[in-house]
Amino acid sequence: MRRLLDCGLNLAARRFGLAFVAAACMTTASPALAQVRDLASLVRLAKLRDPVYLAAQAQTQADLELENQARGALLPNLNASAQFKKEDTTSSLRGFSVSTSDTPKTYALNLNQALFRPQAWESYKQSQLSGEIAKLALNKAEQDLILRVSKAYFDVLAAQDDLRNLQAQKAATTEQLASAKRNFEVGTATITDQQEAQARYDLIVAQELAARNQLDVRTLVLENIVGERAPMLARLSPDVNLQGVEPVTVDAWAERAQASNLDVQQARLAQIIAKREVKKAREGHLPTVDLNAQVVNTSQQSFDATSGRPFTIDVDNKTLTLAVTVPIFSGGATQSKVRQQAALLEKSQNQLEQANRGAVQGAKSAFLAVNTGLAQVAALETAVKSSELALKANKTGYEVGVRINIDVLNAQQQLNATQRDLSKARYSALVSMLELQAAVGALSVDSVDRINTLLVNNGL
Repeated sequence: MRRLLDCGLNLAARRFGLAFVAAACMTTASPALAQVRDLASLVRLAKLRDPVYLAAQAQTQADLELENQARGALLPNLNASAQFKKEDTTSSLRGFSVSTSDTPKTYALNLNQALFRPQAWESYKQSQLSGEIAKLALNKAEQDLILRVSKAYFDVLAAQDDLRNLQAQKAATTEQLASAKRNFEVGTATITDQQEAQARYDLIVAQELAARNQLDVRTLVLENIVGERAPMLARLSPDVNLQGVEPVTVDAWAERAQASNLDVQQARLAQIIAKREVKKAREGHLPTVDLNAQVVNTSQQSFDATSGRPFTIDVDNKTLTLAVTVPIFSGGATQSKVRQQAALLEKSQNQLEQANRGAVQGAKSAFLAVNTGLAQVAALETAVKSSELALKANKTGYEVGVRINIDVLNAQQQLNATQRDLSKARYSALVSMLELQAAVGALSVDSVDRINTLLVNNGL
């Protein structure tokens, strides 16, 4: 990146046409810098490497397992057990003693099936809703990732534009400074022209250092997200024509946000879960029914009381149990849980209303930002043309002696500042379009692909 910028600085010192600087640099860049990445490819790369998004993926996988765990409480539970003992016994009778050693064995197989457990069923239905919330959370994490990459991407492009404009302004100031020196030497200009040009040159040098630092910092932000050194970035086409969004009314976007915003969808599902929690708490008054089946095999050695001879006893025991548990009094805990869940339900209703309002506000703000940005772009495009004409007129006036050096420098500065503001306005409008899509829950990689068609690999 540094070599590319140095190339632009050297070329701009000879000729300050921006397109010429960009084209020359790209033809002389080293092979390591030849690779050009666009926004869509960096978004896809970030989905594979960004730790924030990868953590969200892992969390979603963990949350989806809650449904399997809740289902397990409704399905049969089968357990097997085995028990081995070693017993040493000494028996005494009428002066006779008998010592025996035995290793009794017990094998058991236990099956338990819940027949009527309404609270377990509610937990299972809630786990399904929680799984849907987890999927929405992952979608939101993807939207956040797209916005982070896009903002970082366009921030880097804006910083590059700042530096290029300063380099072009520096080249023009260098030329104007040389002209002022020549005119002073031949006596057609005062020392003031030379001093003004020198002061402007020194100021631009300081601004260029700050712009380089800003570019380095913003590049690091992008690299931190995508997990690799930032390559050359595809830029907006110089003749890009940004179109407005549809629908064209703010109320239409607000309605879409209320219906499809991801935060609203999550809050809506959370409210349904809260309703089920109230029902689940009330079902604490209901009985539960469980079926239990057990098979036990016991093998143990015993002795004949008459002969004293040992013999083995095998016992097989099969049990089928239907257990009904009726709650009668829990010390008021069940009623307390009902009141607790009712309060939490009211909380979820307010959170849903808050999410609705936030979605509407976000959609309206993004819509206004898009329209304002497009209007600024149109105004700045006209301003650039006017500034170019003003610079040309001031140069001609300076050559014929009706304008002074500072007039040319001011006109050059105005042109570069207007060009910088135009590029920033374009980037801001594009980011606002993505934010508008996110506000209505429609932002995806496809949205990035549509913006990606505006980028080119070999232009400013």
